[in-house]
Amino acid sequence: MRTWRHVSNRKPCPICDKPDWCAVSADGAWVLCRRVDTGAGIHKVDKAGADYWLYHLDDRSMSRQPAIELPSLPRVECADPVTLDRIYRAVLGTLALSASHRHALRQRGLADAEILRRGYRTLPLHGRTALARRLVDRFGAEVCSSIPGVYIAAHDGRQYWSIAGTPGILVPMRNVDGRIIAVKVRADSPGEGPKYTYLSSAKHGGPSPGAPVHVPLHALSPGALVRITEGELKADTATALSGILTVSIPGVAMWRKALPILQALQPQRVLLAFDADWRTNPHVAQALGHAAFALVKAGYEVQVEDWEPALGKGIDDVLAHGHSPVLQSAALAFGATLRGHARVWTGTLATRATEEVASWH
Repeated sequence: MRTWRHVSNRKPCPICDKPDWCAVSADGAWVLCRRVDTGAGIHKVDKAGADYWLYHLDDRSMSRQPAIELPSLPRVECADPVTLDRIYRAVLGTLALSASHRHALRQRGLADAEILRRGYRTLPLHGRTALARRLVDRFGAEVCSSIPGVYIAAHDGRQYWSIAGTPGILVPMRNVDGRIIAVKVRADSPGEGPKYTYLSSAKHGGPSPGAPVHVPLHALSPGALVRITEGELKADTATALSGILTVSIPGVAMWRKALPILQALQPQRVLLAFDADWRTNPHVAQALGHAAFALVKAGYEVQVEDWEPALGKGIDDVLAHGHSPVLQSAALAFGATLRGHARVWTGTLATRATEEVASWH
């Protein structure tokens, strides 16, 4: 069994050059990349339904495919959705939304009524110990220890309860029943780190929220049109501006996680609204194509929302500026993209993609 280490800012992934998600084997011979399929890797799907690819870097080492056992901190059972919803609502109910954060949300196109309805708050730098102590007094230590983001901190030989996360905007993430099952933080000053992170206790030996799908608050009946994109704030904004329920997947390679949500919502038609770079980024385009193919095979009518990059990066930008995306059939959109990326998609990747497009006709 090979051992693995997670990538970092100092040692990013050799394939995608990113500092997170991916891993490298301890002997440096194998890379597990969760973003990029160059056509030379071994494709896998993890238990969460996310794609990843194994790349062999060292020809001198064993060419046998390594067993996957990524390093992880001790797992602590996460609370059930009902409990998560209750505690997170208590947290959000205690906090306020700063004027600067309200202004930022308005600039995204959200009206004050939508900002209030969706429950955004500001996570401050100070006052977290008092907030966590109130949670423990109200709900008990055992319950709070099962909530991602609530943890026991240690400093100068003493221990105390606190709330994790960098200061920023708190974005509630909901399941298909409307319960808050996780919280994202949009960092005010991310530095070299990611702009968006989950409230999590994993670094402190506590539970992680995983990578759930976000279903914005809506009042749509089963069978109504559903849009799929990436990004919780983006999904909230697109839902509010267009009236189309816009579900957020945690990453373009994790599109499979939307399938159970679609089964619950039962839409006849699904729109795919990946960021505008899907026409220039072959790896985003590949995820889009695979998602479209799987949805078509599952019996959905699938269309891709397309727009000129000058109109905005994401579907929320396009809608906020008063524009409407162009609807394309999944086969035509992906076929055009395949031809555009012919120099990048080579070997088995190009063959697989060509076969998929041909099967749609």
